[in-house]
Amino acid sequence: MPAARADAADRRRPHRSRVGLVLFAAVSLLVVWELAARTAGLGTPPGRLLGRALGGVSDLGRIAYQAQPYVGFGLTPDYEWSRPDPAVPVRTNNNLGFRGPDTTRAKPDGTFRIVCLGGSTTFSDAVDDDETYPVHLQRELRAARPDLDIEVINAGVPSYTSAESLANLAFRVLDLSPDMIVIYHAANDWRPRLYPDFRPDYFHYRKPWDGSDRLQQQRADTDMAGGINTVVQWLPPEDAGDPQEHARRAGPGAFRRNLVSMIGVARAHGVTPVLVSFAAKGPDPAGTPGLLAGVAEHNRVLGEVAAEHGVALVDLDGRLSREGTFASKFGEPDPVHLNATGTRAKAAIIAEGIAPLLP
Repeated sequence: MPAARADAADRRRPHRSRVGLVLFAAVSLLVVWELAARTAGLGTPPGRLLGRALGGVSDLGRIAYQAQPYVGFGLTPDYEWSRPDPAVPVRTNNNLGFRGPDTTRAKPDGTFRIVCLGGSTTFSDAVDDDETYPVHLQRELRAARPDLDIEVINAGVPSYTSAESLANLAFRVLDLSPDMIVIYHAANDWRPRLYPDFRPDYFHYRKPWDGSDRLQQQRADTDMAGGINTVVQWLPPEDAGDPQEHARRAGPGAFRRNLVSMIGVARAHGVTPVLVSFAAKGPDPAGTPGLLAGVAEHNRVLGEVAAEHGVALVDLDGRLSREGTFASKFGEPDPVHLNATGTRAKAAIIAEGIAPLLP
């Protein structure tokens, strides 16, 4: 090596060493902080600070959600979603990657633990952390049964169908040792039926995701316009015929199978399953033709499965008022997500339905 180049390289080495030392110290500090925050409650974990700092750039993939084996995708632990304006709800992923306050994987002695399964309507996408339906359900049940230490965990993840909830139950929720699960599904299982190449495993609908936005696909004015769907869902083909005719041919058999499987998995582990009929309000969104009819068909399946397998069914669809309970999105009525009034009413109806099942 020429002398001048060697001298320059020697001058650069201390600088690189200092940079490496600084990076090592910063990472070490974050690790120590994370451990302290999780074990002793010493402030906000770094993952949540990272979410606040970077969430405005991409709540979509590498931050709010993460790719996960077997379930496909889930919520990133210790993450606080960004709020581009004050009207956006406060949404927090806890230490275990569920929405809501931190909890322990091991169930405390004497606790009756209920886990709520579903998609964004269980996650309660349109309201703040303290207004989700599982939070209100815990409040309702604790007030009704002050003699029982009740904990309700929100295991809903936006875009989950009954297929993801089945995997979520088997690989994640059972480790929480729940005493009861509450299953709330119907709308998200309608969407796979709208594709012309329907498969009961939903592989035609759900695509593998590597945690990046590399394979993001978008289509305006549909549920593929933005959000997690654009990276975990295959874009439906254009000009592929009548979506509702595809749905009729596909039928609700896959949805029925997944419900029965969740019931079987729960009971095999000593967990009480509860089904809840799905509440929706018209008109149909442009991107999901026939949604209301599809939800009604899936509600009939829920009733049949509950009767065939002796499972409690809470009739939310028949009891929830449609006035003043549904959220709006971009000024348009939201057919499935509830506002804070709606989540409180939903929780009260479900609490009344499951109260007789408590010990």
